[in-house]
This record gives sequence, structure tokens and C-alpha cells, in this order.
Amino acid sequence: MRLPMTSLLIIDPQYDFYDVPVNEQFTLGSEQPEKTIAPALPVPGAWNDAQRLANFIKKHQQHINSIVVTLDSHNEYDIAHGIYWQNQAGEHPAPFTLISHQDIVDDVWQPTKPELRDHVLAYTQSLEQAGKYSLIIWPTHCVMGTAGHNIVEPIQTAIQSWEQQTNTQHISVSKGENPHTEHYGGCEAEYPLADDKNTQFDPQLVELVKQNDHVLISGQALSHCVASTVEQMVEKLTQDEIKKLTLLVDTTSPVAGFEQQAEAFIEKMARLGVHITKTEDVVFN
Repeated sequence: MRLPMTSLLIIDPQYDFYDVPVNEQFTLGSEQPEKTIAPALPVPGAWNDAQRLANFIKKHQQHINSIVVTLDSHNEYDIAHGIYWQNQAGEHPAPFTLISHQDIVDDVWQPTKPELRDHVLAYTQSLEQAGKYSLIIWPTHCVMGTAGHNIVEPIQTAIQSWEQQTNTQHISVSKGENPHTEHYGGCEAEYPLADDKNTQFDPQLVELVKQNDHVLISGQALSHCVASTVEQMVEKLTQDEIKKLTLLVDTTSPVAGFEQQAEAFIEKMARLGVHITKTEDVVFN
């Protein structure tokens, strides 16, 4: 008799998204001194989410057959970072500025590289026509090579413990390296680019569901990268496959100000058949 196969999908569990307590320290490597960290885009409640997820992994590691981690991976120069844009005075937009298609038409904001005007016009028009999140300027975050790009320590330690106990390596999926499109979801960018296959649909996470009996989902932030990833997955899954998904709702939180969007996402997924539960209520067969 075949035992059920369970995978854990952790979306963007990186320091820049966690409200790390003041004075909490991290280590970049055995040769590096410990440092404190100031997350760029802390999600309220995320640190407690990390503790619960870490405890869950350690408690149930014998039931978890694979762990897949997506990593938001940006450059300093990125369409969702301020230096990509400027106004007529040459000033960059502040974090959390919304840039609409009409703003570009009206020259409120323009790309710092004028040759990208046609691209950003098409980009913003596509987002708005598809009903996706409007282009928002985030605090510069998850820049590759910085501390904020690292997996947060409680989760990293739990993953390492799982690897040692199961003799299995976790899988990493990088997203967001192309500076000309936002990449919330783990399957494809908000605006896939014809000249970059890494922004186009990647079936890896859909195949993860097909190859497992259960896929547990966690990570940050619930309102954005978690929601986008799950929505991209369910679009490609059958009804029976959707029922394999379980969102560990006590290990993920929304970006401040986007609580309603997160609630709407949970309600929609529940209607579609995704299981919504807390870590303490998970039962392994």
C-alpha cells in the first residue's frame, strides 16, 4: 500500500517580509558576525507566523516528503522600486506610490530610461485590463545578495532539520529577477515578457500538486505573493487536484492595508475547494 505523499510549499519566507523583533540577530554565514536586521517590507504578524510554521515542520517532519521554497529575487533597479521612475522634476516616487496607465500618459511619472515608455504603457494597461494589482512602488526589498533576501532564521533552521532527518534537499524556485515586470506569483510574472522565459508560465508548482496527494501552503504575504501563486496554480488544476491544496492560514499574513483582499482570496479559495486550516488542526493520514 502506497503511503500518501505530502509536500510543503513555502512562498517567499524571506527576512524583508518579516516583522523581526528589535535586536533579533541573524548570521549570514559561519564566518560572518551576527547582525541585527531592519526588514524592508515587514508584514504585521509574520514573525509569529514563522514560529508556528517552524514548529509545525519540526513536529511533523516525518510526514513531509518534500519542501519547495519560492524566493522573491530582485535587483535594486526594478519596475516596482523607486529608481525605475521619475517625475518631471527628476524625483523618484516614494514607497507605496501607485502608478496608473493614465499617470504615464499624463507625464506624472515616466521611466528613468525614456526608451521604456512604450513598455510601461503596455505594462500598466495590461495590469488594469486584467484586474490585477495596480503597479505599486514598494520599498526596495529582497535584493539578491542582501540579508533581506535570506530565508528567515526560524524557518531556515526547521528546513535544515528536516533535511537532516529525511536525507532530502529542499527545492528553491527563484522569481522576480527581470527588472521590467513584477513577479508576485510563483508560476509566472504579472506581465510575462516574450523575450524572457523565466517570466512566462512555469508548470513546476502545478506539477508539484499533480505528483503529490497533499500540498500544504504557507509564506508571505497572504495578500500578494501567496494569493497570486495559489490563484495561478488553481487555474491549471482540476477540481480533484484543487482539493489537494491546504492553506495553513495561521502561518501567513497580509500586507498592512490589504486585509480585505486577503480575506476575499481566502473566501474564493474555500469556494473552489482549497482547504483552509490552522497548523494545529492538520491531520496526516
